Amino acid sequence: MKSTLKIFLKTLAATAAIFVTTQAQAITLTFEDGVAGSSAETFYSSLGVTFSGGGLLADGADGGMAGQPIFGGGRIGTFNKDSSGAYSDSFFDIWIHFGHDVYDVSGDYFGNLGYGGAVTAYDASGNVLDSMSFSALTGSTTDVGMLASFGFSSTSAIAEIHMISDGATAATMLDNLSFAPVPVPAAVWLFGSGLIGLVGFARQKS
Repeated sequence: MKSTLKIFLKTLAATAAIFVTTQAQAITLTFEDGVAGSSAETFYSSLGVTFSGGGLLADGADGGMAGQPIFGGGRIGTFNKDSSGAYSDSFFDIWIHFGHDVYDVSGDYFGNLGYGGAVTAYDASGNVLDSMSFSALTGSTTDVGMLASFGFSSTSAIAEIHMISDGATAATMLDNLSFAPVPVPAAVWLFGSGLIGLVGFARQKS
């Protein structure tokens, strides 16, 4: 029985080692890949991350078109786009959607000076996992600066990140988004190998 237990433990250890070595490396998006002013909704979809945006103008009326995350200055932000195709700052926000299990996310929050903001992490069911708020930086509200860096680590998979400004006419911008998706096959292999080991151990014991 002791030898069987030893074999089982060795199997689990080997499986865990395989799982660790097959973890995906952290991905960092600097948003310098896309053309300035172009849409970024699905630009990085091959990496398992997409973006969306939306919101209302200061007067409460819907914007001319839905807020779109676009590239600009090595960052992405959401702006109002009118019927002529011109962009301008407005009360829009950024949603980051992950297509793979992600447990650690970090990035830099940029926005108009004089306005604060918040970043919130959600699981796939829409439950809040964690949230961070940032105070406004002093300066001209026509200037954009980095309010703060944010980072979330969770035992539950992070499905979405929501970034929003507390200013009615303030831009919300993101830079240096870093995340490490967990490969699904590795997780399945770990579970399956452990289950096989448990079944084998139970049979030996009986």
